[in-house]
This record gives sequence, structure tokens and C-alpha cells, in this order.
Amino acid sequence: MKRRIFKKFGIAFGESLETGKKRKRIAAAADLQKADLWVGVNIGKREETGDFKLSPWRVAAGYFLLSALGLVLIARAFDLQVIQGSNFLGKAEGNHIRVQVDHAPRGVIYDRNGKILAQNRPGFRLILDKRSMGQSRKSQVTEKLSSILGIELSQIIQKIRDSDRDQVTITDDLLADKALLIESEAEQLPGVALEVNPIRFYPYKEVTSQILGYATEADEADLQKKLEVPYVLGDKVGKAGAEQTFEPVLRGENGYKLLNVPASGENRGEVYASDSKAGSKVTLSIDIELQKFAHKILQNKIRSIGARGAAAVVMDANTGEILTLVSLPTFDNNIFSKKLTESGYRELVSNQDKLLLNRAIGAAYPPGSTFKMISAVAALETGAIEPETKIKDPGFIVLGGQTFRNWLWVDHHKTEGYINVVRAIARSTDTFFYRLGQMMGEKPIQKFAVLLGLGEKTGVELPSETSGLVPTGEWKVSAKGESWYPGDTLNISIGQGDLLVSPLQLTQVTAVFANGGKLITPTILKTDKPKIEKKGFLKQKTVETVRQGLYADTVGDGNVGWLFGTFKPKSAGKTGTAEAGDKGPHAWYTAYAPHPKAEIVVTVMIEHAGHGSEQSAPVVKQIFDWYFREK
Repeated sequence: MKRRIFKKFGIAFGESLETGKKRKRIAAAADLQKADLWVGVNIGKREETGDFKLSPWRVAAGYFLLSALGLVLIARAFDLQVIQGSNFLGKAEGNHIRVQVDHAPRGVIYDRNGKILAQNRPGFRLILDKRSMGQSRKSQVTEKLSSILGIELSQIIQKIRDSDRDQVTITDDLLADKALLIESEAEQLPGVALEVNPIRFYPYKEVTSQILGYATEADEADLQKKLEVPYVLGDKVGKAGAEQTFEPVLRGENGYKLLNVPASGENRGEVYASDSKAGSKVTLSIDIELQKFAHKILQNKIRSIGARGAAAVVMDANTGEILTLVSLPTFDNNIFSKKLTESGYRELVSNQDKLLLNRAIGAAYPPGSTFKMISAVAALETGAIEPETKIKDPGFIVLGGQTFRNWLWVDHHKTEGYINVVRAIARSTDTFFYRLGQMMGEKPIQKFAVLLGLGEKTGVELPSETSGLVPTGEWKVSAKGESWYPGDTLNISIGQGDLLVSPLQLTQVTAVFANGGKLITPTILKTDKPKIEKKGFLKQKTVETVRQGLYADTVGDGNVGWLFGTFKPKSAGKTGTAEAGDKGPHAWYTAYAPHPKAEIVVTVMIEHAGHGSEQSAPVVKQIFDWYFREK
């Protein structure tokens, strides 16, 4: 910190921070002359007494050595007194200088309509300077602080013992009323200082915590970073979500005061002061009212069915703006605005419900039948089928010693007969897509999954995003030591096996069909200029055929026709029921509305909840209803 302040304020103030060091006495010019005369007198007297005689050569050598030594001493004295005089003056003055930081308020974060999502409340950081007091005075000061702050004396003493710094933070979230008490008792609290230290406040708590993340006090790693403007002790640093992503914008610039504080500890006034500069604002794409609604109904849903986790994404189909991003269960990010204990943080991190995990972007799941959109694209783009091509559904397929069944055969012992790809999407017919996998092989499916953005991060401006997984033969050999089998191809064709996607990735895929064929990068910032990654990479006929299938899913005897058949406006979507071990399948539904000219895409995933048509689709319908009613 001394080095940083030195750079900011110059030699005099910077060097002055090095206090308490004993310095050797500096030889003055007069002292050097006196020493030289003393040496000369003694030499003369010894020659006159006749006790002994010196050779003229020795006398000459002695004078030479003494003269050289004198010149060195004079040069050193000149260096210390003249050349470095201002430096040492600064050190002397520095015995009375203390640096006080005015921590900059972080920038305010707004939703798309100007409502505040993150702001600052007045707060102070209380510091005790160990250099400014002896043991007896330290005892008096700590007892007084314990009384004012309502903190156990043992806790304050322990903080002082544990700190290897001269300045010890007693508390970094002191409210204004306590700060006024400290100020009023300033004369009895030498070595105690207050720094302006705004407290970050999130008014919507759990509702926005996965989007905003949190800011907490700079740790040792932050303090050691090589930045143009380094962090100082007590600065707040964004550690997750938007707070982390937009840290350079939100951070602001600290102000500093140089106070005249002698060794006795009392404040004798300012020597220098600079004002802090608040960080810049950030406006997100989030609609907080829609966010609150989606959070509430999804939370009610998982409670009613006993599910443990869920996620929901609402995205503008044409700009990529994320209007809602819900992950459950979650946490209140205001807990990080106070000094969270190590045990408290461990408890939060080790919670079996994974409260800190953003399931919407940071967790990946098998997509189940929602992936059939991509299998259909691969078959249509490669020419394996035409939109009119019909394939018979026998109810099941036998491969080797394993039987792969269609859900209609399992539930009702019925078959679909001969159907085309539009009908297969609407009815989510497994056997149709098994046949496509056998006809094409796995490589076209893998290729178009990657073209549509799977297997890599979407690029949304939030940290900790997962890439998901599009498995290949090479990956399977490397990760599992196994070859790719024909059964793997059948599994991937219906979104099962090792295939993994995040809810945001699936939303991005659905948006391609919603907006007519453009792959758009999702964004958490408000914008009217979409970042189009690619367009025209699919045949328009392919896009339109899949769109017909998604619409057919919501009408008549489509999988969710019973739910959306009379719903206005019209919508289009795809259900998914993804097998996920003994706990039951994940329930998916991804859809856009209105159809055919889409405005928004909504994806809901509920962990181990059962059928997507029964659990997730009703939640999507409620979100559609709110959006088109309230917008």
C-alpha cells in the first residue's frame, strides 16, 4: 500500500509512511573539519616529543589516506544533506502522516425500465492503527470500541492479533449511527479512523442474486493484481454475476486523505484530500417485474411437486436480450455485503441444494426430446429425408440385444403408423428419430448440434457458463475408454446418452426457429442491436419445416395441444422428458410466441420432475400469459 500511495502522492508523502526506523547520525561538515584538525595536532606533537620518528613516505601516505577518507565523508554528507535532503525531510514529516481512504461507491445497476437492482447504502469501515498506541492505550481503546460497537472485547483483540498489517479492520459495515458515536468519542480513541465504505444493497435479494452476483471485500489475491489502479484494503470487488463481469465499469475511483496524526494518535487536520468518484451505471436487459413473476411461479411449482431444482430463461427472439433468468434454489446476495465468516461461507458452498450454482447457464442436463429439433435439421439439411418423407413407427426398434421403444408404445401400447417429420416433432415420436439416426449416422447430428451453438458457451456476459457437451467417438474413447456404438447414435438422436445442454443454450437454439434462421448471441445488457453469430447457414425450407412441427406440437393432438390449443396468442414449442438416473427424468419445455412472428422464447427445466408436457409446459404458458397481458 505504501508503494501505491507513494506513486499517487510523490516522494515526500510516500516515503513518509516508513516510520519508527532509527537512523544513524549524519556527520556534518563542521564535524569533519574538527576531526581533521584533531588528527593533524596529534601527529605534530608526537614528532616533537622525539618518542618516535615517521618516515616522510609514511607521513605522505597517511596524509593521502586521510585526505581521501575526508573527501569520501564530505561527499556522503553532501549527498545526504543536499541531494537527498527533501527525501529525508519527507520521512521526518511522515512521522505525522496517516493515509485515509474514501472508498468509491460502486455504480448502480438498473433493469431495462430503469428500476434499481443494485445500489449503495451509507457505511463506514473502522480501522485501528497498531503503530499509534502502546499496550496500555491499546487496552483502553479496544475496551471503548467494544462498548460502542457491541462487539465482544475478545473478538476485537483476536482481530488485532490475527492481522499482520499495521492497520486492522475492526468492521467494514459500520452504519451511520455508530459512526457518529465513534466521531464524538474521537479524542478518547487515538489510532482509530473511519473510512467511507459504502455497503452494497440488493433490493430484490434471491430474485436477482444469480444474475447480479455479489461484491465483497478485496482479498489478498485482488490486492496483489497488477492493475493500472490497484485495489487497496477495504475496496469492494465483484465476485460473481454482473458484479464480476462489469467490475471495471462499476468500480469507480477512490478518494484519499493525508491526515496529520502524530505518534500520540490524535488527528490534527488534513494535509491533502481528493474526492472519490462513483462507478458508472450499468443497465441490464432484465425486466424485473417479469423476473419476479417467473421466480414466484417456478418456486411454487417445485414446492408443489417436491422438486429440488429448476431454471427458467426468457429471451427476446430477435435481439438476444435476456428478460428473465431464474435459477432455484438460490441465496440472498446481501449476506456478502457484510463480513461473511469462513464457516458461513463453507456452509453456503457445501449446501446439498447447490445454492450458488446458476442452473440456467452453469449447469448442463440431457435435453431429451427437445433435441429432436436438431436431429430433424440434420436429416433435412443432408437430404436424408424431405419434409414429405414418411417413416413407419413400429412402436420399438431392436438393436443387438437391446430394445429402443417409443413413449406411445410404452404408455398405451400403440403406434403412430406412417408419419413425416412435422408430425414426428409434434408427437415426439422416438422411433422416427431412431430411424433418422440409423440412416445418417452420428456425425451429421453432431455437426448440426455444434452449428446451432451446442458444445460451446453462448457468449453471454456472465461468468461460470458451461459449454455443455456434444459427445463424439473421439471424446468417448478419451473420456471413457470406450468405442462409439450404434446404440449411442440412437440415444443422441433423441437427446439422451452423454449429450448435455444448459437451459440458456437450448433457448438460443429455439430462437433460431423463432426468428427465422439467425443464431444470436444472448446478452444480459439492454440493446437494440443484436449480435448475430450466423445467418443463412440453414436452408429456409428446413427452418420452416421445423417451425411447422413446433407449432403442431401446440395444437390438435400435439403433445401440448391440450394446454395451448385455445391459448392466445398462438405459440410453438417442444417438450422434453430426459432420463436422468434413478431420481426420475428432467422435465423440459422450450417455446416461442407469438407464432409465426415471434417476440420471445421461453425455456423451463425442472430437475427430476417427470414429463415436460405436464410440469414445465404449464409454467411456460403462465409466463406467456403474463408477458402478453402486461407488456
